[in-house]
Amino acid sequence: MKKLLFISGVARSGTSALVGVLNSHPGILVGQERYFFRIRRQEIGPEHFEKERFYTLHDGDTHGAGFRAPHDQFSKAYDAATYVGDKFPLLYSYFDYMFETFPDAAHIYIFRNPLSVIESYHRRQQNPDDQFSKTWLQGLEEWNESLGRVARMDPAARRRFHLVQYEKLFASPAGMNALFRRLGLSELKPERLQPFADRFSELNETSVPRQDIMRQHVALNADWDAYRTLYRLAEDQQG
Repeated sequence: MKKLLFISGVARSGTSALVGVLNSHPGILVGQERYFFRIRRQEIGPEHFEKERFYTLHDGDTHGAGFRAPHDQFSKAYDAATYVGDKFPLLYSYFDYMFETFPDAAHIYIFRNPLSVIESYHRRQQNPDDQFSKTWLQGLEEWNESLGRVARMDPAARRRFHLVQYEKLFASPAGMNALFRRLGLSELKPERLQPFADRFSELNETSVPRQDIMRQHVALNADWDAYRTLYRLAEDQQG
């Protein structure tokens, strides 16, 4: 059986981009909300990560299209992978179930500063071509609950987690390779990871309309204690 790996955080915190980074490594094969509905219904088990089941999309699995790679390509990727798993941004709501069902699984939890997160919620919610309906106020509520859950988790349970700072991970190939090392995997050549860093740089340079009410709300209501705790713990993990 493969080692299992689950990716979580909160929406708009880079979970999808993180999956892109992870899947660039031959030792990892992670789905993009591959079992979205099954996790929500708490109807998922180790058998869902066996090769044929993981590749074959069933009704009620997810809202996405599943894996688009031809079966022979998928088979080679699966066979080569050390880790197989899935991404589910709001997995914090199901941690107890996941810990019981997958007691030996590893977790990567990515967190991002709250202002960038809620600005991203707002941009998506305001886009008429996007079906994303959550407001920035809901975004901060989810951010607070998610980070608070991990920051205040029993230390024994939190040892399952590799904590990742969004800003540090995507700033350079070195940050991404540091995560691969923590997973016990080899580093990738920097040029293979540089496009992810370039994309991060482009986003940093994108102008965002100023929303003082939004900024004030974050300053007064974000769970800064949880953020500082996770930041410190992530730094300690990386050494």
